[in-house]
Amino acid sequence: MKHRLMDFIHCPDCKEDFVLNVDEQQGEEIISGTIECPGCKARYFIIKGILRFLKDINSEEDLRAVYADSFGQQWTTYNWLRDEDEKEFSTITDLSKEDLSQKVILDIGCGGGRFSRIVSRYCREFVGFDYSIAVEKAYELCKDVPSAHFLQCDVNYHPLKPCMFDFAYSHGVIHHTSNTKKSFDNLPGLVKEGGLFYIAVFRQSFILLRWSDSFWRLILNKLPYGALDKVCGALSYLKYLPFPIFFKRFFWFSLQPTKELRKYCLFDWYGPKYHHEHTVQEVMGWFEEAGYEKIKYINAWPYCPPEEKYAIPGFFDSFRLGQLLGVIGTRKKT
Repeated sequence: MKHRLMDFIHCPDCKEDFVLNVDEQQGEEIISGTIECPGCKARYFIIKGILRFLKDINSEEDLRAVYADSFGQQWTTYNWLRDEDEKEFSTITDLSKEDLSQKVILDIGCGGGRFSRIVSRYCREFVGFDYSIAVEKAYELCKDVPSAHFLQCDVNYHPLKPCMFDFAYSHGVIHHTSNTKKSFDNLPGLVKEGGLFYIAVFRQSFILLRWSDSFWRLILNKLPYGALDKVCGALSYLKYLPFPIFFKRFFWFSLQPTKELRKYCLFDWYGPKYHHEHTVQEVMGWFEEAGYEKIKYINAWPYCPPEEKYAIPGFFDSFRLGQLLGVIGTRKKT
């Protein structure tokens, strides 16, 4: 953690700035210490260079319990980095590296830093947070970026100050919380007036597909992670079925080029406790309620045909599982 992160945070309960206490520091990096609210006396720990804004995390021993989280498991177990990640980010957000230059940017649910490692190198200041232990992977990937800051916290209880960011994004995250809309409502106010906000969540599939998928999910996400890893390894071979794209409409599996990536994607699909799907109109309505304008749908599959990129999907498009919808908007100036 760097001292500059203190400029971005305050106590979410009494809105007072925290007082920083440093126990160990290496260069600009604070390795261990605490932050404390002078008002309500709430205290949080900096452990292994990361602010842990979680009430039950006071030591490295407490962190071990968090390793049981499925997201921590997937980000720290599999080799998921891809050469095309930078191109994908640009495609799904419609933003170039020039658009990110000199901006203050927030990565909501940064996971292991798949996009953080790219975006943080182009902007003026970068903040990423994640609830899981995967944030440690993101921290390591961005350790050489002086402007990158990371913290571990819950999207529904975070210390970030309002109106601090030129651009905030959350890709494939909040649909895995207990209530997508509730999680969404904690985020639009973090963006400055005139700034951009982007989210991608699962697009609602046909009801019979949702029922079928829920049945398999109910079974698979109850498995121990070691067993689920083996199941995902076996399911990764479904890619070699004749016409796999047809079968994938009814039972979700990955078509990524390597077995490791397919296992990672399958674990990401079947491992999380929560899984919600939403319509484009529903999510665009959230943006409008939150005071955003110039709201635009973007197909969050980066390799979709050009004619489908901005075309709002209809009923027949719901006959396929696992589709992400993206929405981006500009916060209105008052």
